[in-house]
Amino acid sequence: MGRVYGLILSGGSGTRLWPLSRENFPKQFIALHGDKTLLQTTALRMVNMIPLEALRVISGSKWHELVMNQSAEIFGADNLPDDFIIEEPYARGTAPAILLAVEELKRQGASDDDVMIVVPSDAFIRSTKVFTEALKTGVRAAEDGYIATLGIAPVRPETGFGYIRQGEELGKGYYNAEAFIEKPDFRTAQKYLSEEGLYLWNGGIFIFTPSSLYRELENADPELYSLAVNGKMRESFSSVKNISFDNAVMEKAGKVAVVPLVNSGWSDVGSWDALHDDVMESDERHNVVSGSAVILDGHNCFVHSKNKTAVLNMVNDIIVVDTPDTLFITRRGASQEVRNVVKFLKDNGMSGMC
Repeated sequence: MGRVYGLILSGGSGTRLWPLSRENFPKQFIALHGDKTLLQTTALRMVNMIPLEALRVISGSKWHELVMNQSAEIFGADNLPDDFIIEEPYARGTAPAILLAVEELKRQGASDDDVMIVVPSDAFIRSTKVFTEALKTGVRAAEDGYIATLGIAPVRPETGFGYIRQGEELGKGYYNAEAFIEKPDFRTAQKYLSEEGLYLWNGGIFIFTPSSLYRELENADPELYSLAVNGKMRESFSSVKNISFDNAVMEKAGKVAVVPLVNSGWSDVGSWDALHDDVMESDERHNVVSGSAVILDGHNCFVHSKNKTAVLNMVNDIIVVDTPDTLFITRRGASQEVRNVVKFLKDNGMSGMC
């Protein structure tokens, strides 16, 4: 049995929780629930599974200081391993980022038979225990030669996620991943939800050994395989194609296992609606307040206001987010459209707000 490493993907930027998250300050660095950021809770969750010296963060140079500072806050700067951050020279998607990290870990002494767990830095998981047990099952699958992924048991007909179709049981607790399915329309998502246990959300969590990864990559993407197996990822990174790990590997691989992640309280926190529904605790009128707010005769509202007291009177189904430079108001159910708001601001010369 080889060693187990953890890789946290923290290289992206996003504005899905705009105006709190910005292109230069994405959500993984924000404390959305409690006093720790999503990156910090992810790292603490991972050290329940692996020792700190086996943990790495994959990130771009622009996030280097933030990653180091936030990691030092929870672990102590002197306790962080050497080469704690594996730095991507450019943003090239998750496939090149993961392959670069595997190359770096091998340079640091990892073997082709060691297991590597890749997780995003910006997900919320309520039950660390459930998540850790699922990872342990994924490690067993990886040791048996599979590329494993965790599939999240769906709780609603979600159209914003890809899905995984679960097949026959391959080993104790893990199953054949029969297909990876792109984001469906609402009617299809409803059908998936009704077929309990057959379709799972794709949460972007991968577990593998380098030997299994290279085996699958050879047929799935010969170009990336040649760079990876010859240790040429870093020197070729400027010209490598931008592609996700799902597209490059998972959708084409022949030996893929899925581990159902059930009752974990998982959320990708991909919108203000998701923060309201999946993460925060609501009152008896389904209102959620982060900061200081008064809601009078209102129902199903979300308010984030840290700088002043927000007062809502006789309104339902709205989202209010107050930051020092921006007040954002939208209706519940429409917060996914924030990307269009950000695009409008940029197109109209207001990119400083983004």
